[in-house]
Amino acid sequence: MRKNEAMQIIYDEGRCVRCGLCVTDAEDGGVRLIDGRIVLDGLRAEDWAMIAAICPTGAISIERSE
Repeated sequence: MRKNEAMQIIYDEGRCVRCGLCVTDAEDGGVRLIDGRIVLDGLRAEDWAMIAAICPTGAISIERSE
């Protein structure tokens, strides 16, 4: 990511199959499973690109803008 590039984490709950891969790979608690739902905390220092890449359905994605 470039220095002036902003990042937004996009979560599409309708595409999510709740496999838990994102929860397992989130090392700083940025992705949690609460009451059967995936909850993202974009303020946590996670490797969001990696988390988006492991999502098998594309429910988590990254949108970048300058």
